[in-house]
Amino acid sequence: MIAARPHVVLVDDEEDLREPVAAYLSEHGLDVSEADGGRALDAVMTQRPAQLVVLDVSMPDEDGFSIAKRLRARPEPVGIIMLTARRDVVDRIEGLEIGADDYIMKPFEPRELLARIRSVLRRIGEHPATNGSRTAAQGDYASEFWIPTGRGQIRVPIDTIEWIEAAKDYALLHTADRAHMLRVTMAALERSLSPSAMVRVHRSAFVSPDAVRSINQVGRNITLVLRSGTSVRVGPQHADEVRQKLGQ
Repeated sequence: MIAARPHVVLVDDEEDLREPVAAYLSEHGLDVSEADGGRALDAVMTQRPAQLVVLDVSMPDEDGFSIAKRLRARPEPVGIIMLTARRDVVDRIEGLEIGADDYIMKPFEPRELLARIRSVLRRIGEHPATNGSRTAAQGDYASEFWIPTGRGQIRVPIDTIEWIEAAKDYALLHTADRAHMLRVTMAALERSLSPSAMVRVHRSAFVSPDAVRSINQVGRNITLVLRSGTSVRVGPQHADEVRQKLGQ
């Protein structure tokens, strides 16, 4: 018996972007439907539920955040990946807080989107048995975070995190294949993270020394390039400490 291909809906009002990406995903083992907005998505989902929706944030009639809220109100689980050209961490946190499983920045490579879709599809239906977040005992450093989601909690070991991006009372924990949102303050993060596991590189960022592939410096500006290809800027006040801890 041949297994059914996962049904994915690509929602974007830009037809020139949507059609070639849908064709690429179809060529790589997914059953892809297209929608140019929330109403078209509703029609598709009424006819045939999807395992995952790829959802553009900026659309004229109804934005992606509103659509994501409606999807999360449905009784059946569905994966959500947000497409966004917005580079502010607060916008990305908003999408994750609503219930998105991942986000990807425009412009993007179709193969990166495919990898993220496959990653979310693998996680759909997982229900960790534990209830409540695990935290380090007083005086100990955390070895893992437990992230609450609509389908239970996800365990994120510290040694899988490449870098942490913080904003207000939230943080994004970036692993090689996705970001997890955690409600936590910078002060609490500093108490939880071992200095050997995560180095403070900016007033709102930590980086794992093991994830650093290279250090680029132009004048006084220092950027760390990570294994995933992500570039993280080093704040001037942290430059000397970063060089020391990374052996530069």
